[in-house]
Amino acid sequence: MIRAVLILLATCLLLSLSACATKKTEKKTPDAEDRTKILTPFEQLSLKSDAKTVFEDQGKFILLEGKKCMQRDNGAEPVTLLQWIEMPDYVDSGTVVLNGWDLRYLNQDREVNSMRADITHSKLVKNTGSTVLVFEAKGKLEDQSRKDAFEFCVFYTAFGYHSSAIDATIEEDHNGVESSVVQTESQGAVATLEHTGQKGMLRKYDAVAIIPRGFDFQYADTFECEWRLWPCQWSDRVDYRLLQVAYNLSQASAAPSLGGTPHWVTQTIFKDNNTHAHRIKTRAAQIRGRSVKLHGDFLALNPRTGKADTCRKSIDGVVRTQTVRINELPYDYAIPMLTGWELANECEHQRVQRAGIWIHDIRFDPRAGYLEYKVSSILRDQDGAPSFNSAHRITVLGLNRLSSSEKKRAPKFKLKLREER
Repeated sequence: MIRAVLILLATCLLLSLSACATKKTEKKTPDAEDRTKILTPFEQLSLKSDAKTVFEDQGKFILLEGKKCMQRDNGAEPVTLLQWIEMPDYVDSGTVVLNGWDLRYLNQDREVNSMRADITHSKLVKNTGSTVLVFEAKGKLEDQSRKDAFEFCVFYTAFGYHSSAIDATIEEDHNGVESSVVQTESQGAVATLEHTGQKGMLRKYDAVAIIPRGFDFQYADTFECEWRLWPCQWSDRVDYRLLQVAYNLSQASAAPSLGGTPHWVTQTIFKDNNTHAHRIKTRAAQIRGRSVKLHGDFLALNPRTGKADTCRKSIDGVVRTQTVRINELPYDYAIPMLTGWELANECEHQRVQRAGIWIHDIRFDPRAGYLEYKVSSILRDQDGAPSFNSAHRITVLGLNRLSSSEKKRAPKFKLKLREER
């Protein structure tokens, strides 16, 4: 009965999300752990998430991680993934972090017109006897013709908590905060998107952290004439080989400005050997409160020009994985957020067969004060040569429990009027 209620709630939520259902069917990845029939977005909601619990402090906080993959027969529309995660009953606040992505053409390597990995909607649905975190993710990998089949995998970290133990409010959770810009050739390879939140949103004792939710890169339409049957048009879509793709979200600190306004900056790179005009969209959410802490890091983005004098020509097109540990974290709870990453071909631009970077196998030990995770990355063309370079940065979102004194509320004053006789 409870499961039926959960699915009904999630379905109702789906109807309220804009553009979350697509007309074309999508099919699951052929990976052994995730084989199912072709599913519509509505049918996806009948499948419970296989997210695994990373850490739980019963009655106060839970941290989970997971992934979901799906394929499309062509690039005319993005993959739309719907996921629902059953949370413990004590959770009354929660959200999801985009902590990685993996895009690949299924049949051959191609040039690229656009790349997207984006959690477009998120919502915690709570009812008597049931708590569900539902989110929607969209992914895209397409060339000029939009005819090639591709696969999108989203890697996510979800967390939930009880507000009596943790003073933290999640802002802009449903749609996120979207920023966009058109980067022209004259502006260079590094695009900068600066965002200022709502003025006065933060209380004087609030700290704030920005939660990464996604990116969308697409080359601007321009004239490119290739050998084909039909004549070229001025508005034809363009595609290029890929040399470098990168993303970095940063905030100066967790403390607000004097006006109580959150502020963050996102920088990106999307290029071949040269620089071309392209559109960028990014998405983020926010969490604020007395319990919010931040262990930040920054990834400096340096555009590459390609055609390196020295590079390895050996075949290297395999997924690389390394283990990272962050020590001495003074937090009751810690959530890793992938706020910076870079993928670059070592020699010069290449066609793309697969590209992605993601964190997984998260471990958190509050007693020892460390957070450990694995990060995997891949960038290759069809033959896997030459090699590639990758880098990443993690920002740790810390949450501390409220002390007994902080939980105390101001006394309630009762005014009693003496009745006249």
